[in-house]
Amino acid sequence: MNDTQLLNQLGRANAYGDDAPLPDVVWTHDLALREIDRRIGMQTQEKKTTTVPPRRRPTGWLVAAAAFGIVLLVGVAFALASTSTEVSPATQPVTVVPPTTQAVPVTTVAPVATTVTPAVAMTVEVEAVDYEFRGLPSQLTAGDALELVNRSAVEYHNLVVFGVPAGDERSLEELAALSPAELEAQLRGIGHLDAAPGEAAFNGRIRLQTTGRYLALDMVREGADPAVVERMVDPPDASTTDTPPWLAEGGLLGYQHGMIMEFNVVDR
Repeated sequence: MNDTQLLNQLGRANAYGDDAPLPDVVWTHDLALREIDRRIGMQTQEKKTTTVPPRRRPTGWLVAAAAFGIVLLVGVAFALASTSTEVSPATQPVTVVPPTTQAVPVTTVAPVATTVTPAVAMTVEVEAVDYEFRGLPSQLTAGDALELVNRSAVEYHNLVVFGVPAGDERSLEELAALSPAELEAQLRGIGHLDAAPGEAAFNGRIRLQTTGRYLALDMVREGADPAVVERMVDPPDASTTDTPPWLAEGGLLGYQHGMIMEFNVVDR
């Protein structure tokens, strides 16, 4: 019989008033109530008691993981302990200079004038010997000049310069075959330099200003008296007209002995 059944029977059996004596059956029910109270107390006590479940032993993989973690921690600690603790030398303090805000002055450079200096004109010294010219180049530039020095010990020599007209294509041999009068008539006379034996020309130099083809030749006769030739080209009386040196007595003219050359004057 459970507790509910006992209570139901007790309710049906309590038909007496409060002052009436209780029959034995009631006491029997009283005992039943106490028995119910006792059971209820026992259940209450059982509910208050905390049941602690038994501890489960860790499984194998948890044990292995814990062991690996311990080994790892020990290894890291050992590595940190064995690491060199060198301290880098103190770095010198770097002074940071703040940028200046002052305006940088602008320097204006004046353009340099590029003046092309023309080539310096040359003065060429020509030597006269029996019977040729030495030191006369085949090409000169406009503005160059010629001087004469006579290296002969006995002969009077001169250097006469003629300009060959443009378009005249006669060879040097053809021009050398001309007479003094033909040379003066057909060519353009530039000037002459005259020098006694062993001396430089007394009448300076000849400057070549125009480009073109030129002849240089000696027009003094072989064996002519130097004193006579000197009076012809440089008379003592300034009023006396110059006499051509080829009119002095003597043999062949110098250019007829091969004392003739050709050269060109070009732009500088």
